[in-house]
Amino acid sequence: MESLLKFRPKKDYICNKTGLAWLKLDITVPVEEIHNEFKNCADQVVPHRSNDEWANLSHKGWCSATLYGVNSTTTTSSNLQHSWTKLADQCPKTTKWINDNFIISKSTGRIRFMLLEPGGYILPHHDRDNSGLREVNVAITQPNGCVFRFLDRGTIPFCEGDAYIIDTSNKHLVWNNSDQYRLHMILHTHIEDKILEDSYANRFYST
Repeated sequence: MESLLKFRPKKDYICNKTGLAWLKLDITVPVEEIHNEFKNCADQVVPHRSNDEWANLSHKGWCSATLYGVNSTTTTSSNLQHSWTKLADQCPKTTKWINDNFIISKSTGRIRFMLLEPGGYILPHHDRDNSGLREVNVAITQPNGCVFRFLDRGTIPFCEGDAYIIDTSNKHLVWNNSDQYRLHMILHTHIEDKILEDSYANRFYST
C-alpha cells in the first residue's frame, strides 16, 4: 500500500491521457526583467495573422515578435529552419531564462512575445486537431479584465508570472477588456519531465 501511495504519473500520461485543458507549471518567471527587455524592443512587434482571410473579423489588436523561429517578424508556423532571431540578441535575460527552463532542440517550434492591445480580442478558434498538453503560455503582464477562456473547459486563472502548459485543440478566445496591453509569451518547445511531473503532483496529490 505504501508503494502505491508513492506512485506519480509520468509525463506522457499527464500530457496525453488526463484530458486536462491546462496545467500550471512550477517555474519561476522573472517578469520584470523580461518585461523591461520587451519594452526596449516593443517597436518590433508586427500584426499577427494579418494575412488570414478573416483577419479583420477574427481578431483585433493581436501582435507578436519572434525570439526563436524563422526570423523576428515571421510569427506564424513554418517548416523553414528555426533558430534564435535578432530579437533574442536584444533580450539576453529572457533568452537565458528560456534556456534554463526549457529544452531547445531541433524539434523546437516558435517562441514568441504575444501582445494584445487594450480592447483587443481573439475570437473563438482552435489551433490544432490533436489533443494534449503542448504549448506553454507565460503571463508577463495580466491586466485586470483580461481573460483567456476555453469555451467548454473554463477560464485559465492567469496571474502575472504564471506559466501554464495548455491544450489548444480546445476552442478558446482571449479578450483584453482593459486600458493596458496584455503581454504573454508562447513557447512551442519541451520542458524537463521532472518539472511537468512535479507540477502535476503538487496540484493533485497531498502526500
